[in-house]
Amino acid sequence: MKLQRLGWSCSRALPCDNAPYPHVCGWQRNQPRKRDGRRAFSDRIRLNFYDQTIQKYAELPIHRLTIHELMSSGHKVNNERLIAIAQHVQRELCIRLARRLLDIQTLPYIVVENPHIQSVHAIYHRAFAKLVDFPKVVNINQDEQFVLLLKELVQEGVQVVPLLARGIYEASLRVSTERLNCNKFLADMIMSRISRRVIAEQFIALHHHQPGYVGVICKELSPLKVLEHVAPEAQNICQRTYGISPKYVVEGDTSILCSYIPTHLEYIIFELLKNAMRAVCERHLMNKDGLPPIKFLLARGPSDMTIRISDEGGGVPREFVNKIFDFGFSTCNQENRLDDEFDTAGLGMVDRAVLETSPMAGLGFGLPVSRLYAQYFGGDVKLYSVEGHGCDTYVRLDHIGDVEEFEEYDGFDIWRSLKKPYLDKDKTTFGTKASSASRREEQQGSPG
Repeated sequence: MKLQRLGWSCSRALPCDNAPYPHVCGWQRNQPRKRDGRRAFSDRIRLNFYDQTIQKYAELPIHRLTIHELMSSGHKVNNERLIAIAQHVQRELCIRLARRLLDIQTLPYIVVENPHIQSVHAIYHRAFAKLVDFPKVVNINQDEQFVLLLKELVQEGVQVVPLLARGIYEASLRVSTERLNCNKFLADMIMSRISRRVIAEQFIALHHHQPGYVGVICKELSPLKVLEHVAPEAQNICQRTYGISPKYVVEGDTSILCSYIPTHLEYIIFELLKNAMRAVCERHLMNKDGLPPIKFLLARGPSDMTIRISDEGGGVPREFVNKIFDFGFSTCNQENRLDDEFDTAGLGMVDRAVLETSPMAGLGFGLPVSRLYAQYFGGDVKLYSVEGHGCDTYVRLDHIGDVEEFEEYDGFDIWRSLKKPYLDKDKTTFGTKASSASRREEQQGSPG
């Protein structure tokens, strides 16, 4: 039997003619050798994608956290509790990394072949391999070694979001972003990254007690103090870019306190303030009367805390209103920005210093990433534009702490259709019972 040329990452022998949208589809696309005779990227990572360990971890359920749970588990920490938490952290990180590794293969081919996206896959695969290879933590010495490993992985992951941004941007130069349709993928990747950083950094911080904190969570976080902390950096960037920066005023309940992760709120306020300052400067730079101030309103209700940011930057044109939270959308000139220091999408315990070198506008990731940070624990960011005047941006955050982290996409249907032959008949893995989805599949039997 003469074999036809096959889809690039499908585990079964599917003719290329069956591939949907073969001109952009990655997971069933015909992929010849490159000019120098090397196999394309998908051939080099085929075994990684279909590794049974990755597949089995990806099908395990994740444990969705709340701020209250993070705080309660971090009280009165002793060696026994640290060891138990370490075992949980190792399992959770493996599951979440495995899911994202499998997600990458569903990308369009034109994205997968990008070297920046390949670098992201390599970073994730190295992290997964190190976590899987690390022995189960059963004593305090292993716990200390595990903390060192997590610090190493957090540091290695600092560049993931910039790499994703550059990879998608470069792919969009060849195919329109509408056809790429990568918003869902990027949201899943970045939300999962936020969750992994919270899990890892919370565990690391439990080993170094800081007054007023439980891990990385500040028990009495003041939004006003967060604003006062990040505003000078935003003003400095604005000053360097435009030679001037607007002032800001704060109204409402300035005494609000809540239990929250400071770096998340810092990122949100910094990005929104930076956007507002840029809009005001570009609209009123030649105004004899100076720049109108940016107004903050702080309010707290029974369950939510709201921060409103109002500017007089002219608003967002009507044709762009529905795109402002799309990844890669920016009203600034992107072509001159690729070589600049990427803005604060990598913000975390290790890379907070990025604030000091953040440019005025990046590759269209600031707003959507800000919204993901807010949504992670049940909040949101919404922007209302009054064209010709300015924008009101509302940040809503849950201050009770009982909202579970944003549900992570599992992608089971797509993964099974691609990797069914690589699944073992034995669905019990790592001392855990099989997922209900796996049991259903086993009962139904494997298709031809």
